[in-house]
Amino acid sequence: MTDPHATIDTADRADEGDAFAARLAAELPWLVRLATRLVTDSDQAEDCAQETIVGAWRRRDQLRDSSALPAWLRRSLVNRIIDRSRRHHDELDVEAVEEDWRDDSYSVQPERVLERAELRDELQDALARLPVIYRVPVILHDAIGWTASEIADAMEIGLPAAKQRLRRGRMMLVSALASDDARRRASLAQPIRCWQARRHVSAYLDGELDDRTKGLVEGHLAGCPTCPPLYASLVGVKATMGELRDPDSVVEDEIAGRIREELSAEHAPAVTLAAPPTIRA
Repeated sequence: MTDPHATIDTADRADEGDAFAARLAAELPWLVRLATRLVTDSDQAEDCAQETIVGAWRRRDQLRDSSALPAWLRRSLVNRIIDRSRRHHDELDVEAVEEDWRDDSYSVQPERVLERAELRDELQDALARLPVIYRVPVILHDAIGWTASEIADAMEIGLPAAKQRLRRGRMMLVSALASDDARRRASLAQPIRCWQARRHVSAYLDGELDDRTKGLVEGHLAGCPTCPPLYASLVGVKATMGELRDPDSVVEDEIAGRIREELSAEHAPAVTLAAPPTIRA
């Protein structure tokens, strides 16, 4: 005989799961907006937001207080962004910057700093030069309005550490805006930014761009000091890969079937990720 209590329990759990999935879907838009402010790459921002939602679904049994969901999600998102970030060769060295600020003779031209800060591309470029653990507190505090305590909670660090990262991040941002790099200046002068061109370059190689975008990419490649070598490498690697083409090779049905089984085994909510809104200066 079927246990009616077991049936009720199963139905209750299903209802709870549906309700939690709906709450996650409702939280996704602001999570995307937050990620977009913290990550200059919109694709990476969307990935981080989506992964945060999926991770929350998988660990939903760990959430004891449902009212803590927003804080839980933003802490997960911030940590995910930090974990995914890797040091870029162009990032500032925090110790070198702090050494400059300790030097009584070090100074900047405030009118130059403010002039560049008011140009969105230059401000974003300067922010990108901050290591992520310092960039995140500056954006969260000065652009979004979080308190130092909220930042400390989201980054899972002490309040003094959060304040120190904020102080260092602000110093590095001023130093980045004050510095004058000829190569970066040439890149910023292009019709579109490097990443905007680079994200289209694959479609450009395949002849899939519309005339306007194709013209922007070609214009960028004609004047950018850093992108042409990358483009030449992509062309060369693509040609080399073509030499490996085997018309008789296909993905075996058995392997494809296993992949489909793995995907269908996941029980994450089906959340549609909308494109993040444009963030205006």
